[in-house]
Amino acid sequence: MDIHSGDTLVFAVDNMTKIWKISKVDNNVVKIFEEDGSYRQMPYTYLVEMFERGYIKVDIPSMAW
Repeated sequence: MDIHSGDTLVFAVDNMTKIWKISKVDNNVVKIFEEDGSYRQMPYTYLVEMFERGYIKVDIPSMAW
């Protein structure tokens, strides 16, 4: 899984869906803003595990030329 600042993660489990915006990827720590404006940090390995289980989808912002 390759994520960068500005990417959007869609986290969906059962009937709960959350939108997370990647602020920064710093070594093995990913800094995230949630849709309500709150801030969290999460180990990169946790995100990879959630991605492999199908809980997270990565939306990469389109590039403007």
